[in-house]
Amino acid sequence: MKVAAAILMKDPADAKSRLRPALGNDARESLALLLFDNTLAFLVSHHDGPVGVVTRSATIAERTRAQGAVVIEEASGGDINAAAGFAAGWAQAIGAQSLLIMHADIPMLTADELTQLIAAGQGAPVVIAASRDGGTNALLLSPPGAIAFRFGPRSADAHEAAAKVAGLDVARLALTHLSRDVDRPEDLAEAIRLPSAGDNLRVFAVPGIAEIAAGDELGSIIADAADAAVPLVPGDIVVVAQKIVSKSEGRMVPITDFEPSGEAERLAAEIGKDARKVESILRESTAVVRARAQPPEGLLITRHRHGWICANAGIDESNLGHGRAGMLLLLPEDPDASARAIRSGLEARFGGPIGVVVSDTFGRPWRNGLVNVAIGVAGVPALVDWSTRTDAYGRGLKATLPAFADEVAAAAGLLMAKDAGLPVVVLRGIAWQDDPAASARQVLRPVEQELFL
Repeated sequence: MKVAAAILMKDPADAKSRLRPALGNDARESLALLLFDNTLAFLVSHHDGPVGVVTRSATIAERTRAQGAVVIEEASGGDINAAAGFAAGWAQAIGAQSLLIMHADIPMLTADELTQLIAAGQGAPVVIAASRDGGTNALLLSPPGAIAFRFGPRSADAHEAAAKVAGLDVARLALTHLSRDVDRPEDLAEAIRLPSAGDNLRVFAVPGIAEIAAGDELGSIIADAADAAVPLVPGDIVVVAQKIVSKSEGRMVPITDFEPSGEAERLAAEIGKDARKVESILRESTAVVRARAQPPEGLLITRHRHGWICANAGIDESNLGHGRAGMLLLLPEDPDASARAIRSGLEARFGGPIGVVVSDTFGRPWRNGLVNVAIGVAGVPALVDWSTRTDAYGRGLKATLPAFADEVAAAAGLLMAKDAGLPVVVLRGIAWQDDPAASARQVLRPVEQELFL
C-alpha cells in the first residue's frame, strides 16, 4: 500500500501565536523552524512513501526541497483544513492509497510510533493520533479523501464523528510521543525542559559498550547501553569515538596487506618507519606534508583524503582489542555518513533531535599535546557564524566563527581517557541548532588559503 505523508506548514513568522506569553517573535519563528525541520527530517528518514509539505512560505519551500521532499503549493486565503485538502489532492494525483498528515510541532518522534500508526491503517480507514488536549496530531486516511478534514479544537472527536457519518471504522490511538505537541507555554516548558537557576551542562559517559566487531550496528548498541544507564532525551549530543566506528565498519586491516611501493620504501628508510605502515598511510592520503626521522618511529604528517592534516593519516594501532597485534585501524570511509547512521538508530529509539559527533584525537601545530576533534557530524553544526552578533559589550563580531563540533568533541574527550574503555559520551543541556546539511568537512580551510604549508 502506497502511503503519502504530508506536513501542513504556515509561514514560520505567523506560527505558534499561543506562545506569545513565553517567547518573542524571533524566538517563536526559530522554534517553528526547528520543529518543522525535525519533523520533515524524521519523515524523510523513516517513512517509506513520498513526503510532501503544503505551504505558502518560500522559506519552508526552500527547506523542504533541501531535504528532498515535495513542495505542495497552497492557494492563498485558506485555513488548515483547506491546506489538508491540497495534501489529499496531491496524494490522489500520485496514486497513493493512503494519506498521513502529521503536524510539525511534535518535539519527539519515534519510528516505533510511526510503525504503529501505519499498521493501524491496515484495519481501519481512519486512524487518529490524538493530542492530550483532544486535537489531532496525526491523521491517516485510506483513501486520502475518506472524510472531510476537521482540524481545530477537539478535532479528534470531530474527525471520529465525520468517520462515523461516512460509515467508516476508526482507530483512535493515544501514543506517548505523538500525543505531545508544542502549542502553549506549558507545552514548551515540558518539551525542552527549560533550565532553572542552577541547572548546568551535563557531560557523562555511557558505560557498558562491549568490544565492537565488524558489522555491529552502533546505533542499536549505543541505544541499548544508554537505556540501561541514562536514557537519551531530545537535544542531547552523542560523541562517539572514531575507533568503534571504524571497527564496526570493518576498517581494521592486517599490516601484511600493504605491499610497500617504491615511494613507501624511500620514505620508510628516510624517517625510520615500517615500510608497510608507510604504504598504508600513503594509500589513505593525497599529499605528504612533513616527514622526518624522530623517535619512536619517525614523523609522517599527511593530508588525508578526507582533507584532514594529521599524523599517519589517522591510522592507529592502540586499543584495537585482544589478539589484534599487527593490525591497523583506518578512519571510516565517510565519517559524516557514519554519524548519520548512528543518529538514525538513536532517534528511532529516543526521538529527536539527537546530534551525533564522531571524534578522533589529533595533534596541533605549534602546540604540544592531543585534543579530540570532530571528523564526522550529524545534525550538529560544524561551525557557528557569529559575524552578525555582538560581544558582551555590544561590539560587532566581524570574523568570529566558533568550531562548535570541535568544542563538543574536546569536551567529550575529558571522559574518553585512552585507558577508560568509554567510547561514547553525552552532552546534555547545551544549546544547538539542528543542521541537517552539516558536515565535519566544513571546518577545512581551502588549500589556497593555507599560509603555513
